[in-house]
Amino acid sequence: MIPPFNNAGVSPPGVHTATLAEVEGRFGHQSELRRVQMDSVRWMVDLATPAGVGRIVLNGSSVTAIMEPNDVDCVPRFRPSSRRDREAFKELRVGLPFLDIAIVGPRRFEQYVTRLFAADRHGEAKGMVEVAA
Repeated sequence: MIPPFNNAGVSPPGVHTATLAEVEGRFGHQSELRRVQMDSVRWMVDLATPAGVGRIVLNGSSVTAIMEPNDVDCVPRFRPSSRRDREAFKELRVGLPFLDIAIVGPRRFEQYVTRLFAADRHGEAKGMVEVAA
């Protein structure tokens, strides 16, 4: 569940797990730009399982109260020793407009979630959203 925004327009600190439908309901329809960004997020989630992804964490202005965010920051966590569909993995690496996908290893993924995505550019703690499979 995605908790309500605070006065700064962000979620409370932490990783908030939500279904794709909850993500779309909360962040994917307030403007035409958000609808197009949500199309890209759905595309990424569809590729995630065959590409070997076990987790996807979304961040940035796309998971805030901002009406027209620049992009959707995201970091997928690949399952250890999972088989990857090479084409699906390749498509994730190439990406789509509005997605800023960081393809990183397990240690770097943890750094994204615990440090980089955990605070805004001013160092203020904030939340992020994990898309539940």
